[in-house]
Amino acid sequence: MVNRQSILLTILNKEVRPALGCTGPVAVAFAAAAAKDTVGGEPKKVRIVMDKDSYIKNVAVGIPGIDMRGIEIAASLGAIAGVSSAGLEVLKDVTPSDAAKAKAFLPNVDVKIQWDFDSVGLYIEAWVATDKGEGHVLVGKTHTNIIFRELNGKLIEGQYEKNFDSVVDRSHDTILDYKISEIIDFAKQVPIEEISICREAIGMNKIIAEQGYKPGVGENFGNGILEIPWPSPITKAKSYAAAASDARMQGLEYPTMSCATSGNVGITCSMPLISMGESLGKSEEEIMRALAASFLLCVQMKSLIGRLSMFCACALASSVGIAGGMVMLLGGGTKEVDGAIRNVVGSVFGILCDGAKHGCALKLSMSSGVAIESSYMAMNGHFVKGGDGFVCNTADETVHLVGRMAKEGTAGADQTMCRLLYERNKIDSAKPS
Repeated sequence: MVNRQSILLTILNKEVRPALGCTGPVAVAFAAAAAKDTVGGEPKKVRIVMDKDSYIKNVAVGIPGIDMRGIEIAASLGAIAGVSSAGLEVLKDVTPSDAAKAKAFLPNVDVKIQWDFDSVGLYIEAWVATDKGEGHVLVGKTHTNIIFRELNGKLIEGQYEKNFDSVVDRSHDTILDYKISEIIDFAKQVPIEEISICREAIGMNKIIAEQGYKPGVGENFGNGILEIPWPSPITKAKSYAAAASDARMQGLEYPTMSCATSGNVGITCSMPLISMGESLGKSEEEIMRALAASFLLCVQMKSLIGRLSMFCACALASSVGIAGGMVMLLGGGTKEVDGAIRNVVGSVFGILCDGAKHGCALKLSMSSGVAIESSYMAMNGHFVKGGDGFVCNTADETVHLVGRMAKEGTAGADQTMCRLLYERNKIDSAKPS
């Protein structure tokens, strides 16, 4: 492979990783675990300061290893039993005894929202005091990216940033140097043994999807979709995506193959293509190559809109990925990929993220269906034309314009959404059960 393709392979292997649990609360658990691991000893007190999106949009989702929800219990569990070296699988070793200790430790956990943090990106600062001193870390931009680490007030890793915008700035992400056609060419040409992570994604995400079909898991939206009359391969693909989300939002202790540090995004990028590939009789290699394209296109879109965007990444970024991968499965070329992505943006642009929750299964399902249908329409020569809303003359121009909207035009609306959700949650928590 030429050097530019080698870089894409590095990005693929870095951004497509196993994750246990919803990566929002997991990021808080990771920060607490990293601060605890910095100092060692027995935790005595935990303090978290974090951005509004990471807090408010992750309070309604299940956490592996414990029958509670919320950021406070995630921080407590991370400090008590988290393994920061495991990254997004930080809670993989939690036992029932650890869960009981984390519940008892909750009075020692203090979480505050940094309401005046107005950068578009993740910000989680954690202090953990133990019998040996205090560890302090700042996690930013991505869910396990430690910007600096302090031990008893002394910097031991990373550096302080005067301007946090420079940390979360996505304009320098390497994936943005690539055209969509280059990503598709890479997926078609890369030696298959180099993308074994895609084979792992097939096995891992199918397992969690199968768990989602069991009674009482989430809202069983995966089963609900199959109950709709006149089933088709597209219906099955939508159901697969929903079932995997049902299981993940419930907090079942099964890992998912995440993409761009999001498990639901990884599910949406992969499950519809796995299902459609099997329905179409495609080989494992063909499905793996479609997944490679889907994952990388999604990473690019997430770099444009931000890791914590007001836009729903499952509806927008994952759909862009599915469109590219689906056209590959259908035997299309660059023209059809370009058209399918423009069709997707013309359909799902503007869908907002109002937090991780059981209802995400419906967004995953809907966006999967739109992306697959958009691909079929593109294969038949039906494209949304440039100048139609946010759709431009090419897919590359289109996704970059969407990225500008996410960065320049959503901060005020996101602040309002978070405050409304915060106030609603306070009212609901005050009501008698």
